Amino acid sequence: MDAFIWDARFDTGIPLVDTQHKQLVDAVNGLGNELMLGDVTEERLQMLFRQLAEYARLHFADEEKMMVELKVDQRHIDQHVAEHRQFVEQLVALWKTRTSIEKPAEAVHGFLASWLTVHILGEDQVMARQMADLKNGLTPSAAFDAEKRSEDPGTKVLLGALSRLYALLSKQNQALAAVNVSLEERVKERTSDLAAANIQLAREQEELTELLGKVEEAQQQLLQSEKMAAIGQLAAGVAHEINNPVGFVNSNLGTLKTYVGQLLNVITAYETGVPEDIAAARNKADIEFLRDDLPSLVAESQEGLGRVTKIVQDLKDFSHVDQAEHQRADLNAAIESTLNVVWNELKYKAEIVRELGDIPAVACVPAQINQVFMNLLVNAAQAIEHQGKIFVRSGAENNQAWFEIEDTGQGMSEEVRNRIFEPFFTTKPVGKGTGLGLSISYDIIVKKHGGNLDVRSTPGKGTCFRIWLPIDGKASA
Repeated sequence: MDAFIWDARFDTGIPLVDTQHKQLVDAVNGLGNELMLGDVTEERLQMLFRQLAEYARLHFADEEKMMVELKVDQRHIDQHVAEHRQFVEQLVALWKTRTSIEKPAEAVHGFLASWLTVHILGEDQVMARQMADLKNGLTPSAAFDAEKRSEDPGTKVLLGALSRLYALLSKQNQALAAVNVSLEERVKERTSDLAAANIQLAREQEELTELLGKVEEAQQQLLQSEKMAAIGQLAAGVAHEINNPVGFVNSNLGTLKTYVGQLLNVITAYETGVPEDIAAARNKADIEFLRDDLPSLVAESQEGLGRVTKIVQDLKDFSHVDQAEHQRADLNAAIESTLNVVWNELKYKAEIVRELGDIPAVACVPAQINQVFMNLLVNAAQAIEHQGKIFVRSGAENNQAWFEIEDTGQGMSEEVRNRIFEPFFTTKPVGKGTGLGLSISYDIIVKKHGGNLDVRSTPGKGTCFRIWLPIDGKASA
């Protein structure tokens, strides 16, 4: 269960912190592997858990000492320390109640991996940047304020939503532990009563059975409503899915910065009033090109940020995710929209060849299908080393709509093709993906929409994914 793979984005630039982070990752994966074996003794698991918890406390203490010594703003220290304390409390509560969870191995390992991912990318990166600002001469207060001003709104909302989810998880773990403790106390009390008065046997058994039923019902409601066992995978999936839109928005901002610099040079030339300087600045900036490209650049960025906002909203509405409604949607238009969203990922790698047929509106959850289109298009671009083609096709037959995304990239071996839909399986280098995109896509198409997701691939020639969706929705499949 080596699901937690170190990513270059986790580096803080602080050697001690980065080394300890990597050791925590190794410890989390080691615990996950032990849990998956199933026949490991309880004593062994307890020892591994204690070692992990103690190392986490040591790491937290080193970070907190470092922040105090470098005089990081107290407001950040307080927030950072609170997250450390909350992690320890949640971990202990989840470990104590693991025997009541349907899949304890996945729940414990998923929580550890997802919490560390969010914490390292969030608070630890903020800490590292403030420490760098302090070394560059800023005051603690100025470094803290500068960080607040530079926060990306989408990322801030996402990390806040995840923090609220973990806080809610902690409350549910505490409630579950309290119910278990209450149950044990009541069982002991009833057992004592039975031993003292056999005449009450029938009545006590009835009460105990009723109480056990209520406790089991409460446990199932807690597990289902808050998706405790799936929070780890959900967080990892969200982190993966926002990577693409945030990436191209960031690229667009870089391009926009260049355009602004060129326009400022033109303004400066006009201020000098020298015709030769003005003409040279206008030619260098290519004003006509900027006039055409700037609106689409901003529009693409807005659409990408809208996608991130939608993901964050989904997190806020986590307890209502299963109530997402199907509706009729024009999926040819959805493909076009998705192509626009990920265009910056595609334009340098491939020519897009559209072969879209006439298809009726399909009953589906459009945002989820767009997510699949995005995953497949980005994967297709990444499979092309230099310059190639991506074919986008659609059609309908036998009351089903089908969609193909084919690339002229590297292709896959049979061994790789047989594993591509496994969670966390990836052939990409570190930092290029977590191996969740195709697993999530398969879940959306097959489990949530009653369709099929097929793949054919030839090494050295390319890969083709075909999506099948029932036109009238899952119930008709």
